[in-house]
Amino acid sequence: MDGWRRRWADRARTLGGAARSRTRRFWAGAQPTLRQLWWTEEPATSVTTVDRRFPEPLVVPAQGQVYVFLVRVTFTWSSETARPELFGWYVDYFQPQATQRLHRLAVRCSVEVPPHRPRELHTALSAALAEDDPPPWTYARGEVRFTCEPDVTVHLDERVRRLLQPYWEQRIALECERDLARRRSEYAQERDRRDPAEPGRTGGGRRNPPEPGLTGESRPTGESRPAGEPARPSEGTSAARRGPRPGTPAEAFMPLEPLLPPPAPRPAPGQRPRSLPPDEPRPHKP
Repeated sequence: MDGWRRRWADRARTLGGAARSRTRRFWAGAQPTLRQLWWTEEPATSVTTVDRRFPEPLVVPAQGQVYVFLVRVTFTWSSETARPELFGWYVDYFQPQATQRLHRLAVRCSVEVPPHRPRELHTALSAALAEDDPPPWTYARGEVRFTCEPDVTVHLDERVRRLLQPYWEQRIALECERDLARRRSEYAQERDRRDPAEPGRTGGGRRNPPEPGLTGESRPTGESRPAGEPARPSEGTSAARRGPRPGTPAEAFMPLEPLLPPPAPRPAPGQRPRSLPPDEPRPHKP
């Protein structure tokens, strides 16, 4: 009985040693594969949530406390620690504080600005935001932190807009007329540079083509002229040209018809008329 137990104990020790050695070899070979399969948790990345809000325009008094300015603002909210489902609730909680902060700054800048100069208020408000209270503004509640960046524009009071509308309409019309006159002058100068004045032109304008029947050619003496043909100038005269165009300044100084000789003085009663020399022109009789 003792021998049987001894044999089974020796066999069990032999099998246990073989199993332990196989297990160690298996574990050594399986470790690289198990390292690839191990779960590794990545560090949480911060996500920035951004939202824009457009509240009602802020009404601030202008100089004289009669008219007002309308300050329109856009708030850009951002946070890296707020959960997305609670982001809107935090914005609604912090926005009244940001609106009151901007309203105090706008009132301080607008009380000395005339009501018809919104650009001056916008410049003063932008300078105050950059120097006195530079954005982004920071708000915190517990571990949650928010940043706010305001973007402002200034608009006129509707009553001031109605008063200024006729003035600006007249000013725009005058500027349009001035631009039109300037462009006309530029086009005229460009035309003069492109087509310089030549001898024989009237007032620097273009030369008109000669009219039919007014060329320098003359018909031989004694040759009959067909009926309806206009008379041609005599031989030896220069070619006739048209006068200046209607409406040009030269037309006011050039007569449209030849000048007539002055009438001769009438003789006194009982006095014989003076005889005229043969080369002196006779008075014109209407």
